[in-house]
Amino acid sequence: MAEVRDSVEGGFFLLAPVQVLNTLIHDFDDNEIEHVEHFKYKQTLERKLTVTSIIGLGFTLMGVPFGLSLTLWISLMDGANVTILYGWIVVSVFLLLVVLSLSEIISKYPSAGGVYHFSAILSSENYSLSCSWFTGWFLLIGNWTYALSIIFLGSQFILSIFGLKDSYYKEDRFLVLAVFFILLSFAGFVNFSCSKYLDGINKACIYWSIYTVLAIDVLLIFFAKRTNSIKDILTTFDNSRSGWPDPIAFLVGLQSSSFTMTGYGLLFAMTDEVKNPERNMPKGAITATLITSVTGLIFILPILTILPELNVILDTTPEIMPIDLVFKFATDSYIVSFLLTLLLVGTVLFQAIGTMTTASRTTYAFARDGGLPFQNLWLEVDDVHESRVPKNALFLSMFMCALLSLLSLILSSAFNAFLGASVVSLALANGIPIVCLMYNKRKKIKGAAFRLKYFGWIINGLSVFWVFILCIIVCLPPVIRQLNAVNMNYASVVLVGFIIMVTIGYQAWGRGSFHGPAIDTDYVELHNMEAASSQFVVHTDEDAEEGEGEEETKTASSSTYDGATIHTQSSPHGDAETSDTDTRTLANSDDPGKKLTLFEVNDNEY
Repeated sequence: MAEVRDSVEGGFFLLAPVQVLNTLIHDFDDNEIEHVEHFKYKQTLERKLTVTSIIGLGFTLMGVPFGLSLTLWISLMDGANVTILYGWIVVSVFLLLVVLSLSEIISKYPSAGGVYHFSAILSSENYSLSCSWFTGWFLLIGNWTYALSIIFLGSQFILSIFGLKDSYYKEDRFLVLAVFFILLSFAGFVNFSCSKYLDGINKACIYWSIYTVLAIDVLLIFFAKRTNSIKDILTTFDNSRSGWPDPIAFLVGLQSSSFTMTGYGLLFAMTDEVKNPERNMPKGAITATLITSVTGLIFILPILTILPELNVILDTTPEIMPIDLVFKFATDSYIVSFLLTLLLVGTVLFQAIGTMTTASRTTYAFARDGGLPFQNLWLEVDDVHESRVPKNALFLSMFMCALLSLLSLILSSAFNAFLGASVVSLALANGIPIVCLMYNKRKKIKGAAFRLKYFGWIINGLSVFWVFILCIIVCLPPVIRQLNAVNMNYASVVLVGFIIMVTIGYQAWGRGSFHGPAIDTDYVELHNMEAASSQFVVHTDEDAEEGEGEEETKTASSSTYDGATIHTQSSPHGDAETSDTDTRTLANSDDPGKKLTLFEVNDNEY
């Protein structure tokens, strides 16, 4: 099958998840003519990304080794081994449910607008525009703050490598900011000048990330001076430093895994550049989430196996990131530790590139619907080295990251709040359309290419539950012992500030300029008819004149008839009872007067 061959070119580990997804999504051919006409947008970006590309980008955005390494201190403070291991499993399961819910929606309405388009379509008519506006801004803020967090934390991580040699290393804010601007410029340069290579970069990230995890695991086990028992690995729970009650500490410790996997919410911004997005996006997103979950376990278990005493990595040198100290004390070798950290620096670069890619596409899509001032400026698309790039949308995303990074010079805790705000913003952006879907009793999702079928209500309900819990968890401070203004978690304050600004913007400007997604109503109406257990027999006025009963049946889900694109599906029965008739003018036909007659056919097996 074409999509399996395409998916496994990134490695044998992709085969099994894609084969499972094929039981839910019909076969397709990546080279067939595109018939994605859900929205009335001019196709300005090239559709060149495949399933493997989406898996690679998803794997980049959910950077397991880097994400878990950066936030390891949170889980260590709030329960240690139990929180790290079982917290990862809990977060992986719930996020997979959210991805399944969103994949079903995007298979029905594929658009780079993603979740804010979903909110507009799935909500009731009275609240369509406002739901879309707030979801879009949550998505945009989440993209910008997530890119900011990844690149800034990456800068801190790179500089903390000096702590491998110098136990008295102290972080310099200006030096961190300088490295931040270097990484930001690098990510922007790759997205602008090397856009045609992004497909290959995404695929390369799969290899780099997985081999980084395997290399770290092997080297740690081989050079480790001591190892922990299986009982310690699986059952150690140390909550002596957080001040929270044990159950709350476990929940707060989920912040680490949640931040690592938050990148799944950015993936749908690439829809406009994906071949057959109604099928490829669900396959890529779900497979990336599954592989990320498994890779996380493969990374976590060896870390727990050689984990030093907590007082060594948490209390002695708090300025140095715990993962650096884990490498240093576990291997007792500066060279080995340095090589391991260099592997993680590679994942930093991949993730920085990926976050800027999705941030620029989200900015472009939101501006296209009137969500940003100076709309035409951000919609400018340039041909750069045989590839089309939303140049100004990319530059705006870089500027916002640079501007927000300056807050680190004022108060470090205020800046750290952006990390939590990015998780909450993206969680809300992903949760709102699922709530709208359930509120309308899942009626508008019928006929999707990817279907949750009988499990839809359960999966959607658990997804909403997780979004609600996650928004509370991420706003809590990891440590409440000796809590003060400096180490307080200001994520909720930042989020409330964003909401106030977005609300004022909607009332003062957005209500008149923002129009939401430009929906192709004819297309949506046609597919809603198909979803209601119906099939169509297609013929034209000329066919009818030549003879009654001589009906030409189309077997493909979409085909080209006399220069026009026709969306049809054949009936598996030899005869059928026809009912209502719908006549439409053929689009793109040489004869503008030619009509397309659609006879609805009863089909209980559809």
